[in-house]
Amino acid sequence: MVKTLIAIILCLSFVAPVSAAAPLQPKPAATKVKPAKPDWAELTPAQQAVLAPLKEDWSTLDTTRRRKWIKIANGYPKMKPKAQQLLQKRMQEWAKLTPEQRRVAREKYRRAEAAAGAYAALGQAHAGAAPGRARKIPRDQENAAGKTRARQIAMAAVSAVARQP
Repeated sequence: MVKTLIAIILCLSFVAPVSAAAPLQPKPAATKVKPAKPDWAELTPAQQAVLAPLKEDWSTLDTTRRRKWIKIANGYPKMKPKAQQLLQKRMQEWAKLTPEQRRVAREKYRRAEAAAGAYAALGQAHAGAAPGRARKIPRDQENAAGKTRARQIAMAAVSAVARQP
C-alpha cells in the first residue's frame, strides 16, 4: 500500500511540472463588441412615448438595461393612472441623476433588496418558531412582498439622491 502511494506521488510529481510547463493556447482574436440593441429608432411609437425621459441616455444603456426598460414600457398600458404617473416621475428623476448618483442609487437598491430578503427570512424563521400562533405565508407571496419593499426603499433612495444639490 505504501509502495503504491509512493509510486502515485512520484508519477504525479513528474506529470505536474510537464503539464504546468505546457504552452497555453493563444486566445482567439477579440471579436467586435456588438452595439446594444434595440436602437431608439427601433422602438415602437408607444414605447418611445413611455420611455421619452430616457431618450438622451438610451445610447449609453447596455442591451440588458434596454430590455428591462422595454419590458416596463410594454406593461405601461396595463398600469393604473397613478402608477403611470409615478413611473414617469421616477424616470424623469432618474434621467436627471449623474452617473455617480445612479451608481449610488443602484448600490442602495442592492442593499435594500438584500435587507428585504433578510427581513423575509427572519419572518419565515419566526413563523417556524411559533407554528401555533404565526400564520403561514406562501414563499412566493413572501418573496414578492420583500421585493416590493426593496423597490420602495430603492425608489425613495433615488428620489433622495435626485433632490441633493
